[in-house]
Amino acid sequence: MTLITTPLTRRGLLLTGAALGAGILAGCTSAPPQAASTPAPTGPAPSRTETSGSVIQAQGGLYGVGVYNTQQVGDELMWIDENVHPVDGDTKRILITGSTAGAGQLAAAHLLKRGHTVVAHSRNEQRAADVRRDLPGLEDVVFGDLLDLDQSRALAEQINALGEFDLIVHNAGEYGLPDSDLLNSNSLAPYLLTALVTPPRQLSYYLSSDLHLGGDLKLDEVRSGGGISYGDSKLHMAMIATAAARLWPDRQVNAVAPGWIPTRMGFHNGNTSTPDSLRDGYMTQVWLAEGIEPGSDVTGEFLFHQQVETRVNELVHDAQAQDRLLAAYAEQTGVAFPAES
Repeated sequence: MTLITTPLTRRGLLLTGAALGAGILAGCTSAPPQAASTPAPTGPAPSRTETSGSVIQAQGGLYGVGVYNTQQVGDELMWIDENVHPVDGDTKRILITGSTAGAGQLAAAHLLKRGHTVVAHSRNEQRAADVRRDLPGLEDVVFGDLLDLDQSRALAEQINALGEFDLIVHNAGEYGLPDSDLLNSNSLAPYLLTALVTPPRQLSYYLSSDLHLGGDLKLDEVRSGGGISYGDSKLHMAMIATAAARLWPDRQVNAVAPGWIPTRMGFHNGNTSTPDSLRDGYMTQVWLAEGIEPGSDVTGEFLFHQQVETRVNELVHDAQAQDRLLAAYAEQTGVAFPAES
């Protein structure tokens, strides 16, 4: 399963002002090496989700190409379905937030085909219906909009009701929203899910981005519920990961940057191409989840394409800064970070 990666082209873009704002945003998605020229897939009859006496039907064609996925993601999901086979060995029970589109859905699809038990997360019941149709092997789908902290707390209750997981992937994230929304979805919500959900038995990881390099702690904003930038939020995600690795020494925890990849997030600013590989982006998640390849037992690190990054914001590995951030989270939410259990 080890992948040979191409030169890290997103590095050259990182420090060029215009490109920085326009594109490396995709700390949360990726693109396949094959051409994206196949027709949009069509699927079986729409799946349905029962809720409060009503029936929610999946939208559009299989994989939501043109609705919530790009053609590249749809093509890669088809490739996974046709080419990935069960793992020869132990399987795991895995929860992936933000897994109804993009890199999160690709990781979920690949892990399902490898024989693992996967629970997906959607922002609402409509998207839950969509992902049940797209990935029919899922054990379950939990839903809650991470822009709403009350829904994030309720989501934690849903997750705990399903029992323990071997792995939790904090993949969900937003881009291009008001700064106050980014604080909720990309910083406070993943903290609440970390603090309120029973810690996974083995490992967890958090989706970050190269833009964390320009981020700052913004402790006053965290305490007050004010706004933060996307880069700030991705620094926070990385710091939650390294703090958890330090405070949970018996578990494996890392931050992961998928790169700038051709998902809807990657194309958010009108871009029509992206420099990084879709498959390399989400396969780091699979590589860590299975833990069978050399080097995949790493913990407390920031990873890109199965490699430990050496260029990270100095705050990521600053234990005192981590503790200040956790204290600000606890003050704002009323929820303390859980001790090792």
